[in-house]
Formats: sequence, structure tokens, C-alpha cells
Amino acid sequence: MKVAVIIVEFNSAEETIQYVNQIGQYENIHRIVIVDNASTDFGQVELLKQIQNEKVIILQSDKNGGYNYGNNFGIQYLEKIGEKYDYFIISNSDIMVEKLAIDRCLEILEKNKKLAIVAPRMYDKKNCPMRRSSWKIRSFWRDVIHSTRLLELLFFKQMRQGEYSEKNYSSQNLLEVEVISGAFFVIKYQVYKEIGGFDENVFLFYEEDILAEKIQNKGYKIGSINDVKYTHYESQTIGKTLSYYHKMKQLYQSKLYYHKTYHHIHFMQRLLFKILYIFRIIELIIEIPIRKIVQK
Repeated sequence: MKVAVIIVEFNSAEETIQYVNQIGQYENIHRIVIVDNASTDFGQVELLKQIQNEKVIILQSDKNGGYNYGNNFGIQYLEKIGEKYDYFIISNSDIMVEKLAIDRCLEILEKNKKLAIVAPRMYDKKNCPMRRSSWKIRSFWRDVIHSTRLLELLFFKQMRQGEYSEKNYSSQNLLEVEVISGAFFVIKYQVYKEIGGFDENVFLFYEEDILAEKIQNKGYKIGSINDVKYTHYESQTIGKTLSYYHKMKQLYQSKLYYHKTYHHIHFMQRLLFKILYIFRIIELIIEIPIRKIVQK
């Protein structure tokens, strides 16, 4: 089994270097590709070049096209230079994962032909399991609830029905899930080719949901391996780079694209999302000053 890791980074060289120094020692990883997604801090690439060696490749993308674009960029580079891999690990750099967890993922993928993607259970820096380790396909009405804080409060119970409970995770070592977090997962290269790679039409948000739709449309499954874990430290790079309003705009655009493309929503449903987006912006105008006061 040949395994390559793709890490897309943006203005987070020090964090990436720390992570690569850890996983670079694992013999079950044969290649590490770091894609600098057009960082605005030019010193970042120079820092990354310090760890380039026979195992680690540093690439600079021609633009910051987002998570999906960066991952495709890295995999396509390896294809161009003629390197062939059975599995790709798609990973953030703000995590910690043990070799054993990767071995377990590979072992399960080898045994199950219908599994396309697996990941260990995601934990936070306090060593607590994270609720958003995986979730269910976003239905139109569930995403309506997710559109504003008010609707989330009013329909909290219905919103949580889109998630897996701790009982689900603890009841079985391998849990079949609908969507897995994009922070870290292992995907079969054969399946990656079958689905046409990652959908580059979204810049930020909904990447995992779109990937899950493409996987399931081909008859494959996704699994959460709950007897191993990885730690996600949740870097704040995106939060520092984009304003609240810019993030909401990106979220709305990705949500609309996802539901138009994969759920074929009609005009009135699209209009409802637009109205709720405007309502959410109004909420932010009220929220942001309050957050600043609380932070002080």
C-alpha cells in the first residue's frame, strides 16, 4: 500500500512544519505534499522550504482556490510526475495523529471494498470527542434551521437530529456515517478518480457535504473508526483572515451551490435561503458588538 498525505495550508507555516515533523517519521506514509494556497505572507513559503526533503514536497498553487482546489492541485501534481498511490490522506495541519490510527484506517479500507473514506474519531485539545466529527447529509429544511441563530434556538431538537449521538459512536468501532469532517480522512485513490476529484466550485464551506454526495452517488460508503482518534486543535487562520460578514457570504454561496447542484432546489427554496441570509446579516450587526464587549 502506497500512501501520500496532502496538506493545504494558508499563512500557517509554523503549524504545518510542526505537524510534518511528526508524521514525516511514520513509515506508513510514503509522500507528504504541502500545498501553499497562495499565502499572503511571502515568508511562509521560505519557512516551508526548510523541511523539503526526499519525502516532503512543497508546492505553491497559482491562486487561493480554497480547500478543494488545493487538494486537487496536490494530487494532480503527483499524477503529473508519475507517482502512483493507493490511498491519499487529506489533512489539516492543526492536528495530531498517531501512526496506529493511520494503520487502522488503512487496514479497514483494505478489507471493505464498499468503503471509500474512513477517519478516526475527532477529539479536541482537551481530549474530549468532538460533536462535528461526522454528521448526516444536510437536508434542505435542516439547512433552513441552520441559517439563523433564532431558528437554531427555536428548532434546536430538530437541528440535533442531523448529528450522531455519543451512543452511536460508542456502540460500534466502525460506524457508517453520511458525512465525515474534512480535517483528516483517508480516501481510496480509485474512488477519488471515479468521482472526478473534489468539486472546486466552492471556496469555503460544504466541501465535506459535497464530497459525501459524490461518494454516495457512486454507491460507496463512509466510516468513522471509533477505537482510534486524532486531535484537532482548530487553528484560527480562517477566522483571522476573513471577517464575519465575508464568512457569511461564503457560507451562503456554498449552501446555495450545494443545494442547487445536489438537491435541485427550486426558485422559492433559493429565495428562502436569500431572505434568511439577509436576516443572518442583521443578526451579525447586533451580535458582533456584543461579542467584542464580552471578549474585553
